Amino acid sequence: MAVNGEAELIANLTKLEKTEEKKARKATRDGAQVYQEELKNWTPVAPKGADHSGKTPLKDHTKKGNLKTSGGEYSVDVGYDTEKGWVAHFPNSGTSKQDPQHFVEDSQDAAKNKVLAKYIEDLKV
Repeated sequence: MAVNGEAELIANLTKLEKTEEKKARKATRDGAQVYQEELKNWTPVAPKGADHSGKTPLKDHTKKGNLKTSGGEYSVDVGYDTEKGWVAHFPNSGTSKQDPQHFVEDSQDAAKNKVLAKYIEDLKV
């Protein structure tokens, strides 16, 4: 009887471990999605005719990477794509002709509580 109980306990712990890993992956992906939306909202759009790149506004070039699971930690990179992302630091950090807007930092601050709330929602047991 004791062996059956221990086997059942081990089986339940294994099942719980797999369930929690799945929830952690989902929470990380959902948190990245929340931050990507916040980044889009905070990214400034140049006035009509001021953007000479011939491309869509910078906020349309946000992207979310794939889930990384190195070292038992989960992460997803969120930022701008390579097509137009290289210009993001100019309005964010400022230039000699433009004051810094700090929209990347502002979007991180604005998203922090929303991402944590999403994590809590996804990780409930």
